Amino acid sequence: MITPIGHTGTVVVGLDGSEAAQRAVRWAASEAARRKSSLRVVHAELPLPPDAPDLSGMARRALHEEALHWTEAAVEAALAVAPGLAVEVRVEVGSALRLLEEESETAALVVVGSRGLGGFAGLLLGSVAVGLSCHSRCPMVVVRGDDLVPDGPVVVGVNGSPENWHVLDRAFEEAGARGAELVAVHAWRPPLGTPGIAESVGIVWSELDVVRGAKVVQRLEACADRHPGVKVSTHVVHGSAAHRLVEFAHGAALLVVGARGTGGLTGMVLGSTSQAVLRHAPCPVLLVRPVLAEQVEHAAR
Repeated sequence: MITPIGHTGTVVVGLDGSEAAQRAVRWAASEAARRKSSLRVVHAELPLPPDAPDLSGMARRALHEEALHWTEAAVEAALAVAPGLAVEVRVEVGSALRLLEEESETAALVVVGSRGLGGFAGLLLGSVAVGLSCHSRCPMVVVRGDDLVPDGPVVVGVNGSPENWHVLDRAFEEAGARGAELVAVHAWRPPLGTPGIAESVGIVWSELDVVRGAKVVQRLEACADRHPGVKVSTHVVHGSAAHRLVEFAHGAALLVVGARGTGGLTGMVLGSTSQAVLRHAPCPVLLVRPVLAEQVEHAAR
């Protein structure tokens, strides 16, 4: 596995009392064992509001006891998945996002659940996952899906952005490490709405599909040279990239996306496709950030 320069091989997982977080702990334990690494469970105790003085310390003790209960259960769950795994625990009063951002500065991977204990059942992605997706200094995984398929394929989107090279390289690496097939999906929106209208002005969709398919294969072959033995299936499809990636991700072990897309809004840290995928994917999503570019290139040389 490519570990960013200056980072350890530790897998970090964020914990609260939600079932989503417990699923994230189990996934992270399995991933740490697969990497022959260690697991670090991080929990942020809620700070007390300034207008609610805790003169006796009872409220703080209650929150700390709750934190210990959750972390003990998490360690037990992790060891049930991966007996013998080295597990560390960090419990600290403060912001969960701040703690996980700090951990991401040295971790190989940060893992979070798709929802927390925010109390908004209608939200499809927790606030910590959203914030961390924009600020993590290492790759992060949002564990989505109720029925995980660890032996499924790895799915990745292919586009023409410079950042996509690093996403593809990581997807090849993940597929190779898992002994899984890599499903490469290139989605595009054909011009003029329907094939008939397009052909009336001399544009043949199927011919454009062939041209795009050749470019996709060329891009994949450039990465495949560094990852021999990975089986790749290529799909050139019509429609929204987010929708098609979510469709192909059913039954997948992992969906790999980048933190920036091709929309041209350089101020946006997280592209629209990645945002949609993080909210709707039926499997764990690995987010590869552009800050890892030089590490990937260094490892490839």
